[in-house]
Amino acid sequence: MSRQDQFDRIVSALHDAALDDTVWPSTLAPIDEAVGMVGNHLLVLSGQTRADPECLFEISSYQPFEDDREYTQRYFPHDERVPRFLRLPDSHIAHIPTLYTVQEWKTSPTPNELLRRSHGRNGLNVRLDGPEGCSIAWALADSTDPNGWRSEQITFITSLLPHIRQFVRVRQALARAEVLHTSLTYLLDNALIGVLALDRHGTIVETNARGLRILRHGDGVIDRDGTLYARFPSDNAIL
Repeated sequence: MSRQDQFDRIVSALHDAALDDTVWPSTLAPIDEAVGMVGNHLLVLSGQTRADPECLFEISSYQPFEDDREYTQRYFPHDERVPRFLRLPDSHIAHIPTLYTVQEWKTSPTPNELLRRSHGRNGLNVRLDGPEGCSIAWALADSTDPNGWRSEQITFITSLLPHIRQFVRVRQALARAEVLHTSLTYLLDNALIGVLALDRHGTIVETNARGLRILRHGDGVIDRDGTLYARFPSDNAIL
């Protein structure tokens, strides 16, 4: 399978997982395989400081984890790297050891218990700005390459970040509308949210009534000859 095929497979799986949490576990293994890492752990926090501890979503492919909430329930409240992690710039990829002091690295329960057990002591952390002020935390376990992380792995991780962010945006919007675990057909019939279904080229394939009103209003996005564009050209790269 080519690199592009792996990428397309992951993006497609993320789209499916945004609609239904139950298919998310089947998305994890292709990400681990494509990046070349032992596992990954994704969580969404309700804010961007330690004072906002509510976990909105958490899933992990780390096999040694007792369950998907082990980190937030047992380690997060006392993990010394958290304040430093939350201050990281959006999309910055940090080597986990750099988020601890030398003494913390020797004595902290998180790196010496959880990360040692889950093969994450040489892993990476990425923080993304999420919707409505939340923080997206993506923890990547150790590289499967015995020589450590390679530049092409970092490049591939970077290419996935906009799609991880979009997965969270869509999932949170569906959660607010109380329509998680539904099919695209149901969403197209739902009057609570605007739905635009696109192909990989940005061509609008389907839309529901509210989505059509959004396009006609033209405040944020517009339909130009059947293709979705941002209202302001400067926003097209973000879209």
